[in-house]
Parts: sequence; structure tokens; C-alpha cells
Amino acid sequence: MKHLEISNLSTNEDSIILHISESLLKNEALSLQAAGRMLADSEQLALIYLLEDEESYRHVSIPEHLWAELHSHLKEKENVYIQLHQDYVLECTSFKDEINYLFENIQDNSNYGDKMVEAVERIISQ
Repeated sequence: MKHLEISNLSTNEDSIILHISESLLKNEALSLQAAGRMLADSEQLALIYLLEDEESYRHVSIPEHLWAELHSHLKEKENVYIQLHQDYVLECTSFKDEINYLFENIQDNSNYGDKMVEAVERIISQ
């Protein structure tokens, strides 16, 4: 399973654009679609948004140092996209619902580990 890492994010009028650290080839980028699901990686302190192609899933890792900025923008912006190639962005379906669901579930839930719970609680309390 290939992992993609978000290195930074930007915004426009109504959207958040997540930028991966290494752009994909255009045909590879075009083959991916949003799976509409998000997971938590407690060991790496990352949120994982899932993409898929015909054969497998791709993990898009959103590291903890971006959560505060992302959470702040999600209060005002509805749409989230991932820039997979310089000429192609993919809409992250259900992103806002999924991240809110995860944050709610992680709060006060020791199953995710103390570091993950503390990180999420810091973000939510802002």
C-alpha cells in the first residue's frame, strides 16, 4: 500500500487544498478516487484519509502539526481537495464529517493512546 504525506495546505474562497510532499504522475493521479473514509494512526500521530484505485487503497497521511490549521479552516470552508498533480486536484468526499467523527471518538478514549488523545483535545479546545 502506497502512502502519501501531506506537507502543507492552502485555501481559496470556499475550499482547503491539501498538498502532498511528492506529486504523482498524472495518469496515477487520475486513477485515484476518494474512498470517503478516514482513520487514525496513533503511532505516527496522523489522520489518514483513504484514496482508492481499482486494486488497492492509498493512505494520505495528515501529520499532527497540520491539524490546528486544518481544524481552523474547516470551521469556515466546506470542501477539501488533495492536489495529486500540478494539473489535478481530487475532492475528498465526506472529509469534514469523517474528521469531526474521528475527533469526537478520540476525545477521552484511551484506546487511541495518550499522545493521540492529548493532541486531539488540544485542537478541539482552540
